[in-house]
Amino acid sequence: MMKKRIAHKIKFSIPYNGDIDLIKWAIGSGQVYEVYFSGPVETDYSSAYQNLKTYSSVEIDGLVRLCAQKSIGRNFLINKSILYFENVKKILQYMKRLETLGGLTAVTVADRMIVPIIKQAFPKLTIQSSVFLHIDSASKVREAVKMGISGFCLDVSANRNGEELEKIRKLKKIYPEITIKLLANHGCYSHCFYAPKHEDWPVLRSLQAKRSRQGEYILGDMINERKCVFKTENLADEIRRPFIRPEDVGFYEQNQWADYIKIAYRLDTTPVLRRKLKAFFERKYIGDIFDLAPSNRGGIKLMCANTLFPANFVRKVCSCASACDKCSYCLDVAARVFVPFPSVNLS
Repeated sequence: MMKKRIAHKIKFSIPYNGDIDLIKWAIGSGQVYEVYFSGPVETDYSSAYQNLKTYSSVEIDGLVRLCAQKSIGRNFLINKSILYFENVKKILQYMKRLETLGGLTAVTVADRMIVPIIKQAFPKLTIQSSVFLHIDSASKVREAVKMGISGFCLDVSANRNGEELEKIRKLKKIYPEITIKLLANHGCYSHCFYAPKHEDWPVLRSLQAKRSRQGEYILGDMINERKCVFKTENLADEIRRPFIRPEDVGFYEQNQWADYIKIAYRLDTTPVLRRKLKAFFERKYIGDIFDLAPSNRGGIKLMCANTLFPANFVRKVCSCASACDKCSYCLDVAARVFVPFPSVNLS
């Protein structure tokens, strides 16, 4: 007889967008396990697009102190995918300084080469893989564990790969220290051919601007790092995007495929981010799913009605093995859920 799995209640990893009151509100829900954040302007390596938002040391100090007092995790982002040209010692010094305020509980990395350096400097700190490391299989998890990574934010393509998520779950019996996090609302398309390099392009473009004349490097001049280059065919591609709906969280919970769910984005305004957090905390949303998981394409003139998704949607897409050439399921779902935006009564 098959032993019933005991569901671990999933909590959420949420971003700091500069609004400390929003963080206090979210913590008050009892559903937050960590807050992830960038460093202040002089120590921001949270993205290839450096200093998208600029925070002072005082602001970040206050955030770390608050989270420590509330026993909420503090996850420092080093999401820049190429750190080869950066002052790594400066990063480590800043991380060390935060220890006086309660310290970090985790650091998220996108350049795998910094892992042993952090491990040596902070042996007790949890090192998490960024989604930009594109770890999407049990074999990659196993290799990353050997390097010293114990927290995994998997590549978004894994969100719908039930077979691989099950392999990773079983791997936790061998490596009980590892935790699995899934990013619920990234804008990228399923199995995007360009994704593994897209986050490198801003770094390379900035170097090109400093070191070369326009037209000297043909490939560099072709790069538009802010433009999605995935070739979409129809609205089924939007359904195939590996978002996780608030209503789907329980499915991952029951299967023990995730310890935590990550909510994006740090650049959201407070009303937008609060709406996302509320939906996932309540595990339901009545409205356009693209309010929560915006498409990289943007500007879609139809509403993707979240309440019209089939009840078995997440179960179906996690077991289909992405055999899209032989299946019309996502196209059928698209025909069902894409509807005109409701008209506004101005009277």
